[in-house]
This record gives sequence, structure tokens and C-alpha cells, in this order.
Amino acid sequence: LALGCGPSQKTSMDSRTYHGAFNNIVIETDGMKADVFSENYDPRLEPVPDQFGSAVWNFKKNEDVKGTPLEAEAQKLLDKEQEIMEIWRSPDGSIEKLRAAVQEVVDQVEHMKTMI
Repeated sequence: LALGCGPSQKTSMDSRTYHGAFNNIVIETDGMKADVFSENYDPRLEPVPDQFGSAVWNFKKNEDVKGTPLEAEAQKLLDKEQEIMEIWRSPDGSIEKLRAAVQEVVDQVEHMKTMI
């Protein structure tokens, strides 16, 4: 590609790249929020998309992320994913608790955007 042609690195969706991996996290987070906050959300459906963990893992293992504060921030997302799943599996896990935990993921991703 000639200089200036093709997609911007910042809008890349290639999960092998720094920006692409993060963009996949954003997309999966937006989808999770849309699903769980929908008035038609079925609590029998798993709240965390399958691709969310993979997207975070790809970002975390990227050479540009390793050893930086972003690596720790990505780990927080993985920890929050586990918390969401525990709430979902819990017999007393309410939709309010689930939505609050998903909102924390959204907030974490927004915080990470300021670091990118």
C-alpha cells in the first residue's frame, strides 16, 4: 500500500495489531452492553460474548501492551468477565447486579481509551 492509502491503523480490526485488538474489545463490550441492557434480554443467555475474552487476551499479549499499564487494565477486564459470569450463574444474581457489572466493563474500556 502506498503511504496514506488503506485503512488507518487506529481503525484496524486485525486482532494481531495493537489497535485492532483494542477495537475488537470495544465492539464486544458494546454488544454485551446492548444485549444485557435490552428490555428484551433473556437472563438464560450467557451475558459475555464468546469473543470478548479472546479479544482481551489478544490485546493483552500484544508486544506493544506487555509490561505497560494497559496490560494491567486488560487483566481487570478479564477479572470482570469472571465476576459477570459468577453473577450470571448465581441463583441470587439479579439483572441489576449483572447490568452493574457490565457497566463497570464499559467504564473500564472508556478509561482504557484515554490511555490508547
